[in-house]
Amino acid sequence: MPVALSEMNNSAEEALSWSFNAPNAVTIARVVLAIVIAWLLLQGGAKEILLAGILLIVGWATDGLDGLLARRMGQSTLAGSLFDLVADRVLMTPTLILAIAGGLWSRTAGLMPFNPYPYAITVVAADLTVLAGVFTFIWKRRSRAIPFPAPTLIARITYSVQMPTLVVGVLGVGPDMLLAALMYLTIIFTLVASYSYFRKGGYVFTC
Repeated sequence: MPVALSEMNNSAEEALSWSFNAPNAVTIARVVLAIVIAWLLLQGGAKEILLAGILLIVGWATDGLDGLLARRMGQSTLAGSLFDLVADRVLMTPTLILAIAGGLWSRTAGLMPFNPYPYAITVVAADLTVLAGVFTFIWKRRSRAIPFPAPTLIARITYSVQMPTLVVGVLGVGPDMLLAALMYLTIIFTLVASYSYFRKGGYVFTC
């Protein structure tokens, strides 16, 4: 869904300055969670993996808390929105890579060709593209005012599909077929979301 022209203009004119406040503190906490989760997965023990899965659920559950606080407290900023977007990717990508490296996706062997790489490559490539877009935008804003493309509706929905897949994979819960089905669903949603987001905000790379 295209962003309103007035919203784009406001984004282009807003100063890109970051300050420590309650919403950004929540985002920082989610980044710290991502680091702890990565460390736990590196340990590879059953208890550590279980704890990593629980913390992943906490990170997922608090995803919208920073935005909610920002709106309620009148502290919504462009820098805070960018930080939140980066935090989502930091929570997702390292966790997925380390979980796959730890063999937590081996149970879907035979249910997906070249398991789990079609799923993993799709998600990681999309995350890296988003991060590249954010940092390209920040770099270009040093010299000129350009609006930041807010995530599309399908992109927001996609994150709510990606995270359950990651949680089920890390915790090893549910039947193998469930995880495989979630992986296929994640691939579809991620590809559609990536197309919609690039169509809306591809100018960040080309302008």
